[in-house]
Amino acid sequence: MKTIIVDDEKPARERIRRLLADYPNVDVVAEASNGEDALNKIQQQQPQLVFLDISMPVMNGVELARILSQDHPTLHIIFTTAYDQYALDAFDVSATDYLLKPIRKERLSKALSKIMTLHQDEPFITVRERDGVRKVLLKNIIYLHSDQKYVEIHIKGQTLLSSDSLKDLEQRYPNIFLRVHRSTLVNRLHFYGIEQDDGQCVALLRNCEIKPVISRRHQAEARQFLQTSGD
Repeated sequence: MKTIIVDDEKPARERIRRLLADYPNVDVVAEASNGEDALNKIQQQQPQLVFLDISMPVMNGVELARILSQDHPTLHIIFTTAYDQYALDAFDVSATDYLLKPIRKERLSKALSKIMTLHQDEPFITVRERDGVRKVLLKNIIYLHSDQKYVEIHIKGQTLLSSDSLKDLEQRYPNIFLRVHRSTLVNRLHFYGIEQDDGQCVALLRNCEIKPVISRRHQAEARQFLQTSGD
C-alpha cells in the first residue's frame, strides 16, 4: 500500500517511518513537510494512504484533507496530532483514523488493520498486461468506454484495456457504474455534474479532463442520480 507521510517536523516523520518498517504491506513512497509539497507528491505518487499532521503552518492538515477529499475521494487519511481537540474536525473530513502523538505501536497497528480490512473487502476487476495480471479497484475507475472489441478502463492518468464487455460490467456492478451512453459507463463516485459543451450534454468527472457525452436517452437518469446523490 503506497503511503506518504506529511508532517512539518522531521523527527515526527522519521518516527512514523520507523514504525511502518515493521509492516511489509506498507510502502512509504514519499514525505512532505507542508501542504503544498504534499499535494504535489500525492498527485505524482497516487498513494492509498496518507499520514497527515494537523498542526502545520500555512495550510493545516484539516484544510489539506478537505482538498484531498474532493480531488482524491478514495484516499485513506490517518491524522496525527499531539492534541485531541481536532477529533471532531477529523470526523468532518471523513478521516479513516486519528492518532495522538507520541504514536503507540499498538494503536498504529489497529489503524492499519482497519485499512487493510477495507482494502480486502473492496471489489475489483483484473486486467491482463504484458508482465502479468493487474488488479484494479472499482473505486479507482473513473469511467469505462467501449472501443469495438475492448473496453477502455480510465483511471487517473492511465488507460487500461479489458476483454470484459460493457454490458457485463454494468450488470455485475449496477451500484457502481451508471450508463450515460451506449458506449460509456461512468463511476458514480466520480460523477459530480453535467454541462453543455458544443451543443452536447457531457458528464463532469473528478480527476478527469475528458468529458464523456451523455446521450439523450440517458440524460434523465443521469440528472436524477445527481439530484439523489446530493441529498
